[in-house]
Amino acid sequence: MSIVKVFRNYMEAYHPYLADKDWKVDVQTLLVSDIRHEEVKALIPAEYKQELTCWIFFYDGGASTLVYLFQDKRGLKNIGICLLKDDKPVKPISLM
Repeated sequence: MSIVKVFRNYMEAYHPYLADKDWKVDVQTLLVSDIRHEEVKALIPAEYKQELTCWIFFYDGGASTLVYLFQDKRGLKNIGICLLKDDKPVKPISLM
């Protein structure tokens, strides 16, 4: 499933009040050890404890609202998704 479809399904199911925003996306590689929130880090299975691909969704005016979609380093497997509001995890979901 495409990252956009995963993102849209997550937003419609858990955060419908934000689903109609004009979301933008960026991507970066990060180390699992760089994830600050234990609740979010817990989404990552042991076999992916090194580098991940992280898609970061954001919208204008929503500087305190981000959605992270984690994939394996090559971007082939969706691992987890989580909204962060005011730097606090909201409804982290494992996709494995």
